[in-house]
Amino acid sequence: MAANVAENELNFLPSIYEGIKSIEKDSHDMNQKLTDLKSQFQKARECVDKLPGVQYSKEEQLKRIDILRKQLISKQELLQKYRNLTNFDLET
Repeated sequence: MAANVAENELNFLPSIYEGIKSIEKDSHDMNQKLTDLKSQFQKARECVDKLPGVQYSKEEQLKRIDILRKQLISKQELLQKYRNLTNFDLET
């Protein structure tokens, strides 16, 4: 992820499982597990907020991708033209 979060920090299933297991045992333990899970969800929200481009709508993101693709194709074409020039053409 962009925020360099360890993969296991965003793995919610073990926390959910531990929370369900603790329901059978102790309500205090369950409250602690739920607090831990809420903390993990908050970290996930912060990571998502730091991702580049999330401030744009889907349409704006697609438009930006299209512009970048066109720029890439144009630059690839220019690079290919440059590679196809002979040494004589480069000197003039």
